[in-house]
Amino acid sequence: MTEGASILLLDDDPDVGLAAQLLLQRRVAPITSLRRPAELPAALERLQPTLLLLDLNFGPGRTDGAQGLQLLAQVQARPRPPVVVVMTAYADIDLAVQALKRGAFDFITKPWDNVRLITTCREALQRAQPALAASGPLEPAPAEVPEPLRSLAAQERAAVLAAMAEAEGNLSAAARLLGLSRAALYRRLDKHGL
Repeated sequence: MTEGASILLLDDDPDVGLAAQLLLQRRVAPITSLRRPAELPAALERLQPTLLLLDLNFGPGRTDGAQGLQLLAQVQARPRPPVVVVMTAYADIDLAVQALKRGAFDFITKPWDNVRLITTCREALQRAQPALAASGPLEPAPAEVPEPLRSLAAQERAAVLAAMAEAEGNLSAAARLLGLSRAALYRRLDKHGL
């Protein structure tokens, strides 16, 4: 478990909250679950989580992610926002690109792969650790904080997402940026659940 870290989950499905809590509580960090977006501002203020797992759709029939992207923007506008990992059952590349451009650390598709969710949460908390240390006593921050080591699969996924974001979702342009054929890019998108 990451020392001093905490996770806040906002998802309107109570089963998702329970599953995340059972999975992450002992393996990653303490987790608090919320079901209503209106509860988020007060919970962020009260709990000051290190990581926010944010669903992108709330209410029946919503699949465009607009609600979650709006909440993401509100969270990012806060002083010292938590690291945000967005989650949705209705994933597409454009939505992932939009979320990453707006400051999300990563994008998880539900139902999630347990190992991937744990790894993503741990990496997000590692990313947040320099910020936690900097918000402590008045000590000078190191000039440069090294990027935490990530698995090769995580690096590949990050590179694919970055290329997709830079190419604004254009698969041919993203493939060129990565030095891949479109077919190879499609295989990697499928491999990483994108």
